[in-house]
Amino acid sequence: MDDVRVLHVAVAGRTLAVVERDGTHDPATGRALTGSWLWDSALVLAAHLSKLQLRGATVVELGAGTGLPGIAAVACLGAARCVLTDVQPLLLGLRVNAEANGLAAEQADVRELRWGDQLEPELQVDVVLMSDVFYDPEDMPAMAATLRGLWRDGGGGGDGDGGTVGWAASEVRDGVQECVDVLREEGFEVAEVDRATRPLLRDPEQSAAFAVYRVSRRQPEGG
Repeated sequence: MDDVRVLHVAVAGRTLAVVERDGTHDPATGRALTGSWLWDSALVLAAHLSKLQLRGATVVELGAGTGLPGIAAVACLGAARCVLTDVQPLLLGLRVNAEANGLAAEQADVRELRWGDQLEPELQVDVVLMSDVFYDPEDMPAMAATLRGLWRDGGGGGDGDGGTVGWAASEVRDGVQECVDVLREEGFEVAEVDRATRPLLRDPEQSAAFAVYRVSRRQPEGG
């Protein structure tokens, strides 16, 4: 039986519940899936979203894990809908967390999505969220392929300048810049917009630096 913990997180003046499940494993390897736990980058990203205009937006979270940023976008910040995506073993936890925060199925849609695959093309995505995804540069081309399928021109964008926009948060560590460089090679602009050092959730006596990035699709020359 899974060991379950409930953490409480404040976002934009509201307290959200995050349910962690210790018994979630990759069926292929037997390894514990760290996405079943809440990590600092999700806290950083959720906090950054409170600075944006998300009212009425459709939000997709890639590699959602416990789903905090996507859930916060709807529950606290006025987004109309979030689509929370991850590998199949993490979907139950995402549904539990959405329900724990009062989101109905039409407000929080939980989907299996592996990087390189696509959601339905008619999905009109305003904002893409990603926390702790800049880990392995070899994964970035597949993630870029998924991003290209989500991107559109002329939407709300979450910051008022039109088109789909992405927001990512990551601990500043080895490999992050290489991941960013690969995404740039794949046709995306990735700009660091904020950086802060904060105590770690799981070891408050230690601290680390975290960065927030704005991700946009590079326009073709002459386009």
